[in-house]
Amino acid sequence: MACRPLIKNGSRLLRPTLYSRTIVNGTQDKPPFPKVLPAGLPIQNELPEVKYVPDTPPNHINYPNMSRRLLACRGVEIVHNELIHKQYGIMALAPGLMKEGHFNSIRDMVNKRIDMERCFSIWRVDPPWHPWYFKGLNKKRGAGKGSIEYFVTPIKANRIIIEVGGTLSFDYLYRTLLSIAEVLPFPAIPVSQELLDKWQAERNEIQEKNINRFSWEYLVRNNFMNCHRYADFYDIEFARYGPKIR
Repeated sequence: MACRPLIKNGSRLLRPTLYSRTIVNGTQDKPPFPKVLPAGLPIQNELPEVKYVPDTPPNHINYPNMSRRLLACRGVEIVHNELIHKQYGIMALAPGLMKEGHFNSIRDMVNKRIDMERCFSIWRVDPPWHPWYFKGLNKKRGAGKGSIEYFVTPIKANRIIIEVGGTLSFDYLYRTLLSIAEVLPFPAIPVSQELLDKWQAERNEIQEKNINRFSWEYLVRNNFMNCHRYADFYDIEFARYGPKIR
């Protein structure tokens, strides 16, 4: 099981008991959490602004041309799919491309809606580095590649986008993280370390109790019924994640 299915507007299974806030004289009360962060957590409170135009490589006048390289979005993330500080974050459920506007929206929502005296936040994705090309309207086709319109960051499924933590609870941060996840151009959900551990335990339990020896990976890799005739390289490469991940 590579990733959880898409869940719109939160799920009853994933939605925790939300923290109740009382409003007095038009202002919300402060959360009863200490301001001193535990030892070992980063001191960086607000999300920093990322660089939307990468530096030109040495010995180049202009940024070099690249192909679209959509293969960078293919498959499942196997490196940045866990929380470093074991608290909370946002996980992508499908591949996509993040542009400058998505980084701005995430940074504004995190810095304005979360009490940064009791919390920290860090980026888990690279700044935009891949050029995206466009040609103007009513332009004649041909004459080489168009000019660079903007830069994007390829994202794979199960990639952690940002990581948030501190003395605030997941119940208190859930609504803010959910609204941030809905801004992204691909399906994403807020996750906690407890939730990731629960999913891993479910996968381990299914694997231990499965009495069927013929898994999808076993069938594809051993060419049952000459399935390699209809499968391509990516079906075999990502066979361990199931038939829906290509």
